[in-house]
Amino acid sequence: MRYVLLDRVIRLERGKNVLALKNVSLAEDVFADHFVGFPVMPGALLIESAAQAGTVLIETSSSFEQKAMLAMVEHAKFRAMVRPGDQLTIAVSVETWDKNYVRAQASIRVGERVVMDARLVFGLKNIDEFYPPKTRHLVDAVYDFWLKDVDLVGFPDALPGRTPA
Repeated sequence: MRYVLLDRVIRLERGKNVLALKNVSLAEDVFADHFVGFPVMPGALLIESAAQAGTVLIETSSSFEQKAMLAMVEHAKFRAMVRPGDQLTIAVSVETWDKNYVRAQASIRVGERVVMDARLVFGLKNIDEFYPPKTRHLVDAVYDFWLKDVDLVGFPDALPGRTPA
C-alpha cells in the first residue's frame, strides 16, 4: 500500500462502526502535483482513507479472518476541499453485512464541516489469501500502530488474534 491514510483509530465498535483520524500534511508527496501552488487532497484519496477505515472495521470485527476489499463506490459527494493542515475525522458505519460483502456509509469531516460522504461496498475473502505468512508481520505492525489506545466496544479484553501491546 503506497498511501497509508489513517493516523489513528479512535473508536471501534465490533461489526458496527469505526472512527479514525488523518492529519493532512504539506509534506505528503501527492501535493507536489495536486496542485502546484494550491495543494488540495484528491477525492480518490479521501475515498481511500474511508476505505482503509472500513477495512479496519471489517477485518477486526471478523477476528482477522476476512479481508475487506473496496469493490464499489455507490455514490460519493465531495462537499469541500481538503488542504494541508486539516485534520480529517473519518466515520464508517456498517449498513449491511453479508457472507460475501459489506455495504457501509462513510463520512469525512474537518471540524464540524462534512467534506465527503459516500456509500462503499467491500468484497470479502479469506484473509490468508492476501496476507502470506512471510509478510503478515508488516500488516500486523500497521494494525498495532493504528489500534494503539483505541476505544473498543463489543470486543473481548483484547482484539481476537492479537496480543495486547
